[in-house]
Amino acid sequence: MSSATRPPAPTPSPPRRRGTRSDARANDALILSTAARVLAEDPNATMQRIADEAGLVRMTVYRRFRNRQSLRLAIFETAAAEAQQVITNALESDLDPVAALRALIIEMAAIIQRYPVLAVSSEWQPLPTDSHRPSPPPASRRMHQAVFALVKRGQQEGLLRHDLPPELLPQAITGTLHVVTRFARTLRTDPATIGPQVADLLLDGFAAHS
Repeated sequence: MSSATRPPAPTPSPPRRRGTRSDARANDALILSTAARVLAEDPNATMQRIADEAGLVRMTVYRRFRNRQSLRLAIFETAAAEAQQVITNALESDLDPVAALRALIIEMAAIIQRYPVLAVSSEWQPLPTDSHRPSPPPASRRMHQAVFALVKRGQQEGLLRHDLPPELLPQAITGTLHVVTRFARTLRTDPATIGPQVADLLLDGFAAHS
């Protein structure tokens, strides 16, 4: 066959474009933040409702998370990773112990507000003498240890009261953040004020008196 009669070579079809990794990360963040809000309002919310609230098709959600339980687990793991970074920053900062505690409280409040389901599914720290309650997750334990260490430093430097046990403040932070954040959502309080207000409430009570 001559070149004059040879059929033209087929034009290759363009490669199929797939979502970028950044697209996938953005979708994951959207799904988790939406699920954290929806599940806080209704623990039995369907995957379809979560997808609708996120503005995504249901299969996009199912490709990443099989069911509500896997969504909850991913929310807690994501929040825990963010909390670990906040704790590390507080311990490694050059701030004095009181300022570091204030920054930690404000950032932890922001995490709970990003994932509201945390405020209605809290993991409480068991008492040292209570062997029947489950241990808290590692992020919670580390947060308590970090606060305890900062309080001890603050007491040694004369910045925090000596008449209160250092074990009290970690418990107070955990309980107060969960309770205040939960009620603030129902009262539609400005989210930006919650962390600073909790910090003022707790640290003014712990401040050393001249």
